[in-house]
Amino acid sequence: MSPEALILGLLGAVRGVPLAIVYALLLTDQPRRLLTAYLATGFAVTLGVGIAVVTWFHTDSRTSEATTARLVVDLVLGILAIGWVILRLAGREPQRRRPRRERSSVLPEALDRRLRAPTVPVVAAAGVVTNLPGLYYLAALVAILQTHPSPAGGIAQVVVYSLLRFVVPLAALALVVARPDRTLDTVRDAHAWGRRNARVLLSTLVGGVGVYLVVKAAIGLSG
Repeated sequence: MSPEALILGLLGAVRGVPLAIVYALLLTDQPRRLLTAYLATGFAVTLGVGIAVVTWFHTDSRTSEATTARLVVDLVLGILAIGWVILRLAGREPQRRRPRRERSSVLPEALDRRLRAPTVPVVAAAGVVTNLPGLYYLAALVAILQTHPSPAGGIAQVVVYSLLRFVVPLAALALVVARPDRTLDTVRDAHAWGRRNARVLLSTLVGGVGVYLVVKAAIGLSG
């Protein structure tokens, strides 16, 4: 198993929008049903795309051209991550003017509005849209391919990565099932802590991944 994919899976678990969705669903009167719908579609997208990529590209994963291409992808993703962190710390992110709401200020306006009274189809669609490939996901697939896996090995790594990526909603669903009376208090405490430290945490995580990818790509391309 690629160590990088494991780390990226854990980092992918703390993405802002999915965490806000999980929190919003826990505030509803049917959190178990809605969390299950979100997990089902989100996991299907993550697993489906990942399996398609590793089975399609594994055949030429040992060629020098394929290795160079993966290093270039790492370099581009790393530069984008570092650039995003610089803009964020410089206060040049696009500012959204909207009133503070109880659930989250992270969610896009349209999604936030629909999650005030969520239905299973809306939540299922959110599971698809919010789990399309992003920075961590693409970097994890590159890391998996760099282990030169067999088709079965690549699929197994994608499954493990996907489980780590969804560890928070999986844990929330387990809490809802096992301790429904304590779930909301526990999640509210965690959510409050995350909101207080979101800027530093997110910048550190994304920046750290970006620096690592740039350094790794630079060393590989220069060799």
